[in-house]
Amino acid sequence: MDRRRKIILHIGAGKTGSSAIQNFLDLNVDALRREGIVVPDNDLNLSGRIYGNHVRVFREWNDDPAAGRQALEAAIAALFEKAGDASTIVISAENLASYGAGPSLFEGLVKDHDIEAILYIRRQDEFILSAWQQWNAKVQEDLLAWLIAVVGALGNWQAYLVNWEKVIPRANIRVRIFDRAQLKDGDVIADFFDLLGLAAPFDSFAYPERQANPSFAEAIMEMVKGNKRIFRDAHDNRFQEFVHDITGDRYVKNSKESMLTSAQRRAIVAKYTSSNLWVQKVYFAEKKDSLFAPIKDDAYFLPDARTMIRQQLGFLVAIVLGLYQWRKNPKKGRGRKRS
Repeated sequence: MDRRRKIILHIGAGKTGSSAIQNFLDLNVDALRREGIVVPDNDLNLSGRIYGNHVRVFREWNDDPAAGRQALEAAIAALFEKAGDASTIVISAENLASYGAGPSLFEGLVKDHDIEAILYIRRQDEFILSAWQQWNAKVQEDLLAWLIAVVGALGNWQAYLVNWEKVIPRANIRVRIFDRAQLKDGDVIADFFDLLGLAAPFDSFAYPERQANPSFAEAIMEMVKGNKRIFRDAHDNRFQEFVHDITGDRYVKNSKESMLTSAQRRAIVAKYTSSNLWVQKVYFAEKKDSLFAPIKDDAYFLPDARTMIRQQLGFLVAIVLGLYQWRKNPKKGRGRKRS
């Protein structure tokens, strides 16, 4: 190889704006290609529709890391060969952050490529509750039991980073805090774009029009959590897609709505005190205040039982009405336009 090629690896974490970043990559495949950056399709080649999301293939390769490593190396070689004079490949798979075997997939590639990993992190109470909504509520019924099982391990950013440092040099790992106050221009897409280091201005690229992958109100998830008739597994998004088709964004979760008190949130974050201090010392040495914003007592509200029931009844009526309207006029579409 005449020169070392570059791989920009967005490893997550989940629920830190990953879908928004992937939507941006999807919208700007051609514009990025003109800048020498290749965004592959879901299978890490150039033959299929490109969505900017490579989660599924890495989920498969994580199950068999030895075979996955060979497949990944072959895919990267083929991509650079097909892409001609392109100098960089961008991969976005937010599941890689927490995969124990994830770094080993890149052990061979790091010898001949400059690999830069990008990890977005957020305060653990927010991250864990978002993970519950996105994945685990589909297969679990008891939030408290699940929290007891995962707090301390899930979202341990030190453990994730130490694992990746085994393969990728620390200097090549970029860690960003998923907090509007600490993102470039208060926007995760603008922040990620800045990390790409392109000469072209940000406003010359297309920007996603809608919120990516929002969570539902607590009242809605309480109705369906752990229901095997609705969810095949933690990654089954058919219900979310159905609800958004019928109701649009009417039942998207208010960011201040919480099933946990501020005291409970502080207890969760306290479990990560030492690991967060390590991350701050190693990756944010210049940061004088705490790694994450403190939890404020007035930042969240707990929906009461009456409010929850009212929301649930309104939701059921909206679903029935939406289905009736669609049946009467299916060509008109439903709650929102899907991209």
